[in-house]
Amino acid sequence: MKNPLRIFRAKSKFLRIVFSQLMLSIIFFSISIASGGYAQELLNKRISLKVENRSIKQVLNEIEKSAEIRFIYSSSLIRSERKITLSLDNSTLGEVLENILKPLQLEYKVLGKQIVLNRAEVKTSSIQHQSTELVAEIPADIPIKGSVKDDKGEPIIGASIIIKGLTKGTTTDVDGKFSLSVGNQNAELIFSFIGYESQSIVIGNRTGFDIVLKPDLKQLDEIVVVGYGEIKKTDLTGAVASIQSKDIIRANPVVAARAIQGQVAGATVTKSSNKPGAGYSITIRGENTINNSTEPLIVIDGLIGGDLNNLNPNDIQSMDVLKDASSTAIYGARGANGVVIVTTKKGLSGKPRVSYDSYVGLKTPAHIPRLMNAQEFYKATYTDRVLEGSTGATFTAAELDVINSGKSTDWVGLITRQALQMSHNLSVSGGSDKTTYRFSGGYLNENGNVLSTGFKRYNLNAGLDSKLGNRFKVGFTSYLTYSNQDVGSQESLRGAYRARPTGVAYYNDLANPSENGDINVDGLAFWMGINDKQVPNPLADVDPKNSKLQTTVMTALGNAYAEVALVKGLTFRTSLSASYSATKIGDFRGAWTKSQIGAKPRAQYDNRTMGNYTIDNILNYNLELGKHKITVTGLQSAFYQRNETYTIAAKDLPFASDWYALSTGTVTSYASSLTEKSLLSFMGRVNYGYNDKYLLTLTGRSDAASQLAEGNKWAFFPSVALAWRMGDEPFISKLNVFSNLKMRLSYGQVGNSTVNPYSTQATLLNTGYDFDGTAAYGFAPATLANKDLRWERSKEFNLGIDFGFFKNRIAASLELYNRKTVDLILNQKIPTVTGFSQVVANVGTIENKGIELTLNTVNIAKDNFSWNSTFAFTLNRNKLLSLYGDGQTVDKGNKLFVGSPIRSNFDYQFAGIWQTADKDLAVKYKQEPGSVRVVDQNNDGQISSTDAIDDRVVLGTQLPNWILGVTNRFKYKNLDFSFFTYYRNGVQYSNNTLAGTFGEMNSTRYNKLASLDYWRSDNPSNTYFGVVAANPYRSAINYQDASFLRISDITLGYTLPRKALDGLKISNARFYTQILNPFVFTKFTGFDPEFNSSIYQDDVPSAVYSLGVNVSF
Repeated sequence: MKNPLRIFRAKSKFLRIVFSQLMLSIIFFSISIASGGYAQELLNKRISLKVENRSIKQVLNEIEKSAEIRFIYSSSLIRSERKITLSLDNSTLGEVLENILKPLQLEYKVLGKQIVLNRAEVKTSSIQHQSTELVAEIPADIPIKGSVKDDKGEPIIGASIIIKGLTKGTTTDVDGKFSLSVGNQNAELIFSFIGYESQSIVIGNRTGFDIVLKPDLKQLDEIVVVGYGEIKKTDLTGAVASIQSKDIIRANPVVAARAIQGQVAGATVTKSSNKPGAGYSITIRGENTINNSTEPLIVIDGLIGGDLNNLNPNDIQSMDVLKDASSTAIYGARGANGVVIVTTKKGLSGKPRVSYDSYVGLKTPAHIPRLMNAQEFYKATYTDRVLEGSTGATFTAAELDVINSGKSTDWVGLITRQALQMSHNLSVSGGSDKTTYRFSGGYLNENGNVLSTGFKRYNLNAGLDSKLGNRFKVGFTSYLTYSNQDVGSQESLRGAYRARPTGVAYYNDLANPSENGDINVDGLAFWMGINDKQVPNPLADVDPKNSKLQTTVMTALGNAYAEVALVKGLTFRTSLSASYSATKIGDFRGAWTKSQIGAKPRAQYDNRTMGNYTIDNILNYNLELGKHKITVTGLQSAFYQRNETYTIAAKDLPFASDWYALSTGTVTSYASSLTEKSLLSFMGRVNYGYNDKYLLTLTGRSDAASQLAEGNKWAFFPSVALAWRMGDEPFISKLNVFSNLKMRLSYGQVGNSTVNPYSTQATLLNTGYDFDGTAAYGFAPATLANKDLRWERSKEFNLGIDFGFFKNRIAASLELYNRKTVDLILNQKIPTVTGFSQVVANVGTIENKGIELTLNTVNIAKDNFSWNSTFAFTLNRNKLLSLYGDGQTVDKGNKLFVGSPIRSNFDYQFAGIWQTADKDLAVKYKQEPGSVRVVDQNNDGQISSTDAIDDRVVLGTQLPNWILGVTNRFKYKNLDFSFFTYYRNGVQYSNNTLAGTFGEMNSTRYNKLASLDYWRSDNPSNTYFGVVAANPYRSAINYQDASFLRISDITLGYTLPRKALDGLKISNARFYTQILNPFVFTKFTGFDPEFNSSIYQDDVPSAVYSLGVNVSF
C-alpha cells in the first residue's frame, strides 16, 4: 500500500512543519498586538434583525448568532414577559442594542467577545419629581479591590461589579481580580456573572473583598465537547463525563490518564507498572473484546489516535469521556471502547499572562512486603526442615558468620533509595479579541526508587487562533514531546528479592572467598559468599556499566484548521491533523549480569516509527425557528497510518558499548516490518430541540477500512438518543422538589477497528528443507486467509437520569446500560486436514451491563468556608454469552467459559492444608500432611484435569465488581485542603509474589516472605503449606482478593492574599504540600493490589511527599 502524501518517509519534514507553525505564530502574535479598538469595531458590526412577538431571551439568542457574540446577564434582568417586534436592516450592533435594551432600562458593557448586561440607572427629571433626591455620579476617592471566585475556589473571569444606583463599575480580570474606586462607605456593590446568583455587599469600612458566587445551575450551561463540535451540557442526550484542568492536575499526575481514575464513573484506570514514567490503561464500561485492544479512542485537539501518556497534564484544559454508543457512534468503527476527547489549553484575549507551576517531591519506597531476615531464613530452611525429618540447607562459613552475629543483608534496601521527583511548567498566553495565543514548556524528572532507573520528559506546546475579518477563522496547535525512560537492569530487583539474606555484599568482607569460588567484580562479592551459582549479587546487575534498558520516545503532534461562515448559520471547517513518533529501545547485558555470568556482553536495539494523518471536512448548520432548534453536522474524513520496525541483536561483543557497536559482535537476529492501514469515513448528525425541553440526536457513520477484504470493508453505525428535561414541566416544577430533572434514553451501534492489518490474508514464513543433503530455504504458508472477517460490533442501550435538589447543592447523574459485542475476533480451531490448526474468525459474544452514579454535593457554602464532595461509582458485570458458535462453551486453554466473565481465573479450589489427623485421606489423594489441599469437585477420590473429568473450576475474575472514587475539597479563607480516596472491589489475582520464589517454602535457594504462616508439626497452620511437602496443586493457594482502599492524595494549599502581592507584579500565588499514595488498605499480600506487580522487570511501590507553587504574573 502506498502513501499518497509520503509525509512519513522523512522525519524532518514534519518537524519543519512544526517549526513553520511556530514562526507563523510569532508573526500572528505581532499582528495581534498591533490590533486594538475591538470593542468599537464590534459595535460597528452591521447585522439585520427581524423578529415578531418574540421574548427578550429569544431576541438575544438571535443577536448572538448573527453577531457571533455572547451575552452575560443575570436571569433577574430578563424575567419580563414583554414580547418584542422589531425590524432592522443592515444596522450596527450598537444601534440594535440601543433599540432593544433602552426601553427595558438595561445597559451594556463590551468585554472582549462578550457583552455584559446590567440594570441601567433610572435618571428622573427634577421638574417632574422635585421631591425625589437625584442620584448623581460621586467622586471616586476610596480605592477597593478584591477577587471573585466560584464555590470551588476557582477565579471567575469577566464577573461584573457595579455600584448600585450608578453607571460606574468594572469586571474581573483573568485571575478573577478587580479594583474600583467609590465615593463613600455607604456604597453598595453588586457582583454578578452568568450562571451564578448575584450578591450585594455594602462597603462599610472594608477596602478588600473576596467574593464567592454560588452557582445558579438553572442558568449554568457548561460546554461539553462531543466530537466534531460542542454542546451545552443541558442539551446532552448521551452519556458524557467531563474533567476540567483543576481536577486533572490536582494530584500532579506524571501521565494524564491517571487523572481519570476514580473521577469518571464507568472508567477503570489501572497503572501498568511501578516503573518511573509508566503509563496507565483505560477501560470504559468493561472489556468488550478478547484479542483486540480494550483502550478507548484518544482524540487530542482533533488528532485521532493520540497517546495520553505522552501529554503534559498541565497543558490539558479538559478531557471529555464519551461512554455510551450514541455518543461514540460519531466515531463509528473506532468507538466500541469509548472515546476520550482531549482539549489542550488555549490563549485568552487580554494582556500577556505568565504562569509558572512547579513541585519537588521525595519519592519513598512504600508498601513493600517484608522478607525474612538471616535468622528467620535459617530457621525456615534448616531448623524446620530438620524438625520435619528432612535435610537442612547448607551454609558457608561467611553465611554462618552473618547468622550467628545477628546481622542480615537487606538486598532490596541496598539497591533502592529515596528519589527526587520534580516538575516545572511555564506558559505564556494572551492576545487580542481577534487573535489569541498560548506557548508552554514543561520538564518532568521522576527518578526511580531502584538505582539507575528514572524517567525524564520535555514538552513544548504552541497554539494560535485568529479571526480574519468577520467570516474566516484559522488556527493551529502543535505539540513536541521527548522522553527518556531508564529501566536499568531487568534482573537486579528480582535478584534482590531472591537473594539469601545470609549473603555478603562486598568482596573484602569475605574471610575466605575461595570457599565458594567467589569473584571480585568492582569490589562486589559476585556470588555473595554463597555456594550457589543461580543468583548473582544484585548490586552488580544494577550497575549501569553492566546492565541497561533504555527507551527514548520523540513525538510530534500538530493540528491546523480553517473555518469559514458561508451563509447565516452555515459554516465549513477543514482541518489537517498529523502525528509522528520515533521510539528507540536499547537493551544491554554486560558480562557480570544474571543472563551472561562471565560471558561476553550482548545487546539488542529496536527502532520503531509511527506516523499518521487525518483530514476532516465538516459542514455545520444551525437553525432556530421559534421553539425549534436544529443543528446538522456533516463530515468527510480520511485517516492513514504507517508503522515501521527494525530490530537487530548481537552477542559476544568485545567491549561494553551499550547497543552502539553491534557489528563488532556476532549478529544473532535481525528483522524489519512495515504495516499500513487507512480509513475513509462519512458521518451525519442531527440535533433537534423543541422548547429546550424535548431533545433528539440522530447519528450515522459509514467507515471503510483497508484491513478488511472487499465486501466487508464498509460498515454503517447508527445511533439515536432522546432526552426530556422533565424539571421544566409545570407539573414537576410546581412540586418544588427538584432543581433539575432530566431523563435520557439512547441506542447505538459502534465498531472495533483494531483489526490487525493483513488479518484477512494468508501469510508466509521462512522455512528450511534438507534437499538431498543440501540445505534449501524457502517459504511456506503460515496462516489461512479469511476474506469474510468483519468488524467486531457493539450494540448498546443506555438510560440516564440527571437530577438535583436544593438548588443543585445535591446534583447527580445515574446511568444504566447494557452492551453486547458480537462477532468477536478469535482464533477458531479448524480440522487439521486443512493443513492449519486455526483461523482468525468472527465468533463469540460478550455482554457488559452496569450502573454508574456521579454525585456532587455542596455540603457547606459559607463566605469563608466551603466543603464540596464528589462521588464516582461504577458497577459492571461482564459475561461471555457465546464462544465459537458450534455449541462449544469452554476453551480451557484461553480460560474462556460461557456464562462467566472473560479474564476468569480457572484452577483448583483451595481447601486448606492437609493436617496430620487427615494423613490417611491425604495418602488416598497422593498427598501428605503440610501440602496443599484442593476440592475434589465430583468426589471420585482423585484430582483430575482432563477434558472428561476436571476438578478445576472458575474461581473468580480479574475484572472489578465495582469501583468508587471520592473527592473532598475544603476551603477556609485562603486555605484549601483536599483528599481523594479510591476503592476497588472484587478483583481476584493469582498473587505473583506467592507464585514466584517468595512462596516456595520447600526450596532452600531463595528468600521468602516473612509473613507466611507456613505449616509445621509444631504449627499446624491451615493457611500455607509446609517446608518439605510436595505440592502439585500449590497454584491453588495463590489466588487472593485484591480489593483495596487507597488514600491516593492529600493536598494542603495556601493562596497569598492580594494585599501581600501588591507591588510584586504577581496576580496570584499559591503554595501547597501534597502526599501521594500514603495509605493502602488491603488483604492482598503482594506488592501492589492495583495491577498485581511482579518481581520481574518492575520498580517498588512508592509514596511521594512534595512541595509546590503556582504563580501567575
